[in-house]
Amino acid sequence: MKILITGAAGFIGSHLVEQLKEHEIYAIIKHSVRPPELPDYINPITADLLDIHSLKKAVAMSQPEIVVHLAAMTPVRYSFNNPFIYAQTNYIGTMNMVHVSLESPVLKKFIFASTAETYKPTDRLLKETDELSGSTPYGVSKVAADLYVRMAGKCLNLPFIIMRPSNTYGRKTEKGYLVEKVVTTMLNSDKLVLDGSPSSVRDYMYIDDHVRGYVAAINIPTRNDVFNISTGVFTSVGKLVDIAAQVLDWHGKVFFGGKERQYDPESLVLDNSKAKELLKWSPVVKLEDGIKKVADYWRDKDGEKVK
Repeated sequence: MKILITGAAGFIGSHLVEQLKEHEIYAIIKHSVRPPELPDYINPITADLLDIHSLKKAVAMSQPEIVVHLAAMTPVRYSFNNPFIYAQTNYIGTMNMVHVSLESPVLKKFIFASTAETYKPTDRLLKETDELSGSTPYGVSKVAADLYVRMAGKCLNLPFIIMRPSNTYGRKTEKGYLVEKVVTTMLNSDKLVLDGSPSSVRDYMYIDDHVRGYVAAINIPTRNDVFNISTGVFTSVGKLVDIAAQVLDWHGKVFFGGKERQYDPESLVLDNSKAKELLKWSPVVKLEDGIKKVADYWRDKDGEKVK
């Protein structure tokens, strides 16, 4: 199949393309003085999410059967300082991708990367039918995009699948996200300082499971539907730290309550039963095993030693 991907050089995209080598892959790359390095099997096309004319050319060149729209501004904390940029990239950019994708005469599916951050938080498992209510500029921009894709499915005959993933870890270039920060700090220090509350509960999914969800969505005939991809496991930040300490045999001290994070919901965990049933997908990497994978990667990359 011909697959057009946005965000192919990002966290999720760079892992996803590795699993799609048997397909003809095209990647939309924003013009830059330092363009990202992509594998040889990817066909790069220079375009911009906010330049619909360049996107039209990208679709005309690639004639995609599948469009996977991953590109977005994602760090939640930065969205408060840059709400207009987030709105333009995440909402207007998605609108543009919807409309140009409809111009492909062979389009079978438009797969959109939404997020758990679109849900109104609650202390129970969240289902795909639950209320959407972005609590941050990032969340609001993704809610708007999510709604637009579903509208386009109903009114414009867009064949879509919306994926709402939970918190994903396993980054190979950034240490600032929670799991990576916890692990790399424990590899280097006997003191760990974290913002926010240890009681905040999330649903932590390893990157390999996340990517398998997208592969399943690409390969099955199902369309015009929404899927949570998640572990469905309630894990507090405090428990995550305890698990990491046990995996790494770390005996340092932990300090919570640095910078206040009022935008952090107390609980955000997704029900994955629909994906299990219809996508035939299930998460397989336990948190303990995922943390070990993260530690092994950063230890090898940085020459770090477990204390």
